[in-house]
Amino acid sequence: MSANQLYRCAFLFLTITLCRFFFSPFPISYAIDENLILDPGFETKQGWDNWGGFYMSPAAKNSGSFAAAVDQAEGGAGQIIDAAVPGKTYILKGNGSVNRIGQEGIIGAECLDKNGKRIPGGRVTLTFKTPSYEEKSASFTTVPDTAHIQVYVYVYHAIAGGVSYFDDISLVPASCTYDCHTNNAAFLPNDWFAEPQAPAEIEARVKQLSQMRIRYQMADVGMLTEWGMLDARSYAGLAQWLRYSKEAAPDQVVIAVLNFNQRLTKDGNGNEQPNPLFGKETFNQNVNQIVQKLVHEGIFWDGKLYRVDGVHLDMEPFLPDDRELENTLRYLREHALSGNRYFSVAAPVQYGGEKQWSYEYIQRIASIVDQINPMVYDQMGWDSPIDSPYAYQTLWTTEMKRYSDAILSAKGNCQLLPIMPAYERRTVEEIGVVYHDPYVENIYSAAKGLVNASQAGANIHGAGIFWWATFIGDYPELYPRTYYLLDQEHWMKEWVHHS
Repeated sequence: MSANQLYRCAFLFLTITLCRFFFSPFPISYAIDENLILDPGFETKQGWDNWGGFYMSPAAKNSGSFAAAVDQAEGGAGQIIDAAVPGKTYILKGNGSVNRIGQEGIIGAECLDKNGKRIPGGRVTLTFKTPSYEEKSASFTTVPDTAHIQVYVYVYHAIAGGVSYFDDISLVPASCTYDCHTNNAAFLPNDWFAEPQAPAEIEARVKQLSQMRIRYQMADVGMLTEWGMLDARSYAGLAQWLRYSKEAAPDQVVIAVLNFNQRLTKDGNGNEQPNPLFGKETFNQNVNQIVQKLVHEGIFWDGKLYRVDGVHLDMEPFLPDDRELENTLRYLREHALSGNRYFSVAAPVQYGGEKQWSYEYIQRIASIVDQINPMVYDQMGWDSPIDSPYAYQTLWTTEMKRYSDAILSAKGNCQLLPIMPAYERRTVEEIGVVYHDPYVENIYSAAKGLVNASQAGANIHGAGIFWWATFIGDYPELYPRTYYLLDQEHWMKEWVHHS
């Protein structure tokens, strides 16, 4: 063969190889050797710790020579993946089946701290109930303090003669071409918690949250009085929600949102002034009592107590470097929320000029709470420079970089999770000022600005959606369910799946 023929053959081989790599119909998400599980096909049992009722079955294999079988209630097997770190996203995938209807099997992964203890909110599970093999997968992000991941196959309850089978399990780091940002929050309306709902409706709503990669359920439980008290009737359905939500999605975290809209009051002449009751001892004690009940004591429903995972405070209107707010946050941290890892606070943003919260003030707040949630919307009107999608995008980039720098300088574990808008046009009717226009303030521009901030070095834990009920189409009597489909598409494409 001549040199020219050799060259042409080599060129043809290289071309075919590159075409197969770039244009293969099968997506390349990770290399085979990135699977962190030892003996994922249960061919040798190597690495698996037998918890009871666990054995190898050649008859029920999905591939290879064997599958794992578990025939005992609270039985199964597990293994520990070392060198895990907080904030990293993984994909858990596996195949499962059962021998009889009514039997259930679970493939799960759980975050453990350095002492091997389970961390609340750090679990993801795949459930299998059918006689034929199903492949399922789920992504999850390791929670704060994660040092190890425990992967397991498990059976909670076994029926007579029931066996659950598992095969071909994988745990791989997310490639960041899909589900790159999953530590997200949704602000849920009070009417979902003010009265009990049907279990099927709760399950359907929680499924929607999962589909949109929501981890934090920000549950509006009502409005505080000026004395810091809360009517228990405003969260009369919360316990039932907690029960069925946790069953449907144990990896989702339920945060009770305490709202307050009387930070300013009017004096006898009609002039606004800081509320003299806010942040004082009685106010703080009353709020602390509510937090104690929701987080520690629990709420009764159907003979059982149910508790939220944490608390979020939204104290408005915002004041510059609000010392009283800082004192209230510190009081709660030192009392009912001591040791709690889900304590967050709403925060303001302001375009240009003097910031509502200074760099130093953000540092101090970051040393108290676990998460700061800037409300990056309603910034239009009154000669505001936020008058175009580009200006709004720039606001996100500059303010989230500023917040991130201040939080990081506090040298704690506080996270930054800003909130995106998804709701209708808002106007002050008396004077005709538009302070929110979805053409300008929208999820697309917000996501673009947030990604830019991240690429500029901002440490972004996730993003939130306000208002979830409009975003997901929960009010079809007000507008068609298709009204926010574009926002939903932008949320997934420009944020959740964006690297």
